[in-house]
Amino acid sequence: MGLSNQTRRKRSLRKARRRKGSATIDYFLLLGTVLPLAAFMMQIAPRMMRSVYDLLTVIVAWPFL
Repeated sequence: MGLSNQTRRKRSLRKARRRKGSATIDYFLLLGTVLPLAAFMMQIAPRMMRSVYDLLTVIVAWPFL
């Protein structure tokens, strides 16, 4: 036996009411954590790439020293 359309509609309305403030939380997460992390990574990325390059150079050149 299936649920009536009215019962389904009531359940969907309850679910919609529960998720009312989630968009605000998503924006806060984006502005408060993701963007600062992205800015930090853009600052530190050149130094990280340089360190990896130096490490690979040492590993490749080491047998010839």
